[in-house]
Amino acid sequence: MTRGGAIMIIFFLQAFAGGGVFARIPDIQLRLNLSEYMLGVALTFGALGGLISIVFAGRLVASLGTRQILLIGVPILAATQAALGFNTSIFLLFPLLLLAGISFSVTNVAMNVEADRVESTDGKRIMNRCHGMWSAGMLLAALVGVGARALPVSPGLHLGLVFPVITVLVLILLWPMVAAPRAADDKSDSRGVALPSRRTLLLMLFGLSASFAQSSTQNWSVIYMRDSFGAPDWVDTLTLPAFLIAMTLGRMFADGWITRFGASRVSFVLTFLGLAGSVAVVAAPTLWVALAGFAFIGIGTAVQFPLMITAAARSSARQAAESVAAVIFATALVMMVAPALMGWVAETEGMRLAFALSIPPFLITLVLVKMVTAKPD
Repeated sequence: MTRGGAIMIIFFLQAFAGGGVFARIPDIQLRLNLSEYMLGVALTFGALGGLISIVFAGRLVASLGTRQILLIGVPILAATQAALGFNTSIFLLFPLLLLAGISFSVTNVAMNVEADRVESTDGKRIMNRCHGMWSAGMLLAALVGVGARALPVSPGLHLGLVFPVITVLVLILLWPMVAAPRAADDKSDSRGVALPSRRTLLLMLFGLSASFAQSSTQNWSVIYMRDSFGAPDWVDTLTLPAFLIAMTLGRMFADGWITRFGASRVSFVLTFLGLAGSVAVVAAPTLWVALAGFAFIGIGTAVQFPLMITAAARSSARQAAESVAAVIFATALVMMVAPALMGWVAETEGMRLAFALSIPPFLITLVLVKMVTAKPD
């Protein structure tokens, strides 16, 4: 298997390892008797774990290597999801989400750095396809979640079975893998702490819509459907496949679109579709309009994060691992604020108005879309 093929499968497995819990958030909410606001506060601990880990993730990846981080980190991520499925204590919910956030973010940095190194070594665009495989992994996790809720299967059994499967597949794939070498222009010095630079913050603002929309859809879309339309549980959960199918297709075709039409033009058109999808979700008179809206949000956010990662990794100012960690650090700030903000607005003003919060970030992305082709500092 080629290095490009191997890293694409890793993206898929990492997403599948960490994605199953999103379909079970309503079940966890009911089991622990959490209000929307308290659920939002709890979900911030996942983002907080990511925020904490990103500070040192770049240095950790540079020191231990991408293969070692992924070999250990992806099974740990799957184990935390299984523990969340079995958990019956609100006091354990917070540390489990914190650990899930740490393992997700560290492996996220490692696989994005490896993908960029493979791109540099082979001279072929694969970043969008890697993230397409990540979306496909999330999609499969969501579909399994739909099936588990329809049967019904308990969250513990559902997520508990994922852990051994992921562990075996990761060992088979990564044990013989040889990581790609660093790019020739990758800085050898390390600052240790991946704090965001001015360019990183601008890239974060460009990717703000994708970060906020992904967080809100993964954490709140099923609850939005439940509260707005009163459909069966498995129908409520279809928001995740609708979002992820559209995102996956967008990412799989994005490399070709960007080569043909340019990054700025592709990003502008897709972001506009995401904006239209957000408006549709807020105003949806039926669940089918809402599902279409989530699909538009999915394709509308398909390219922002991959383009943001590539721009950060190619920065000439610092080591690639630290640049990627820094931009994910800035993104994690958004992911930490979004769940609590959504929960507070949902509890005080309703879930529809909570989803209206995703409209301003899309407008910001449209304004900053030329950032994707700007030269690094």
